[in-house]
Amino acid sequence: MGHAQRADRSVPLGGVAAGLSLNGNYTLSRCIGLDWANTGGNAGGFTNPDDPEYDRGHCPQDRTHIVNATLGYQTPEVANAALNALVANWRVSGILNVRSGSWLTVTTGQNSFNGLGGTAGLRVNQISDDVYGAKTLTSYLNRAAFEQPAQGTFGNYVLNSIRGPGFWKADLALSRLFSFGTTQNLEVRMEAFNLLNNFNWGNPTTNFSSGNFGRIQSQAGDSRIMQFGVKYGF
Repeated sequence: MGHAQRADRSVPLGGVAAGLSLNGNYTLSRCIGLDWANTGGNAGGFTNPDDPEYDRGHCPQDRTHIVNATLGYQTPEVANAALNALVANWRVSGILNVRSGSWLTVTTGQNSFNGLGGTAGLRVNQISDDVYGAKTLTSYLNRAAFEQPAQGTFGNYVLNSIRGPGFWKADLALSRLFSFGTTQNLEVRMEAFNLLNNFNWGNPTTNFSSGNFGRIQSQAGDSRIMQFGVKYGF
């Protein structure tokens, strides 16, 4: 059975003042274990049954830093009646999410054991500590830091030992409830997901045999999405 060693440190933050509320949470985490279920052949199992420790590395879900923050604010009333009708009682809420990148495994993309099993998770030899390229979309990993292992051998690359790109986005919602009489109301709402339209990189190609090795060809999460809504209650 695989097992993991995990350490988490979570720090909550929060406060409320004059219609403004702010809450946040920061987590520092480290998870190391034997990823039995996600290594070896398609049916799972250790890559090298004679050496289970060969599959020890960062857990796939491990994120070193995670930050979540929420903001809430309601605009105050003002003395001028006309101005008050326009600017008062708007509710603003926001969410910020930031996290470290996931851990990557560089695989050979080849069967060096002549079909004798263990082909899905075979790993390369790491021959340099300079594993990153320029950390651009076209050169995130340094191909020269790796090589194919000799036929019939397991590469020395440590499972899940390179970190992929981080992620962050901010979401925002703006709404107001207009009341008419005692039973009717109209809610106007605008929501923006990934408000600043940050382009979060996906993970680079980690198949060493691929011509796109080290390149990032995907996006993590969505580009900016905005939606508007009106709800009438009676």
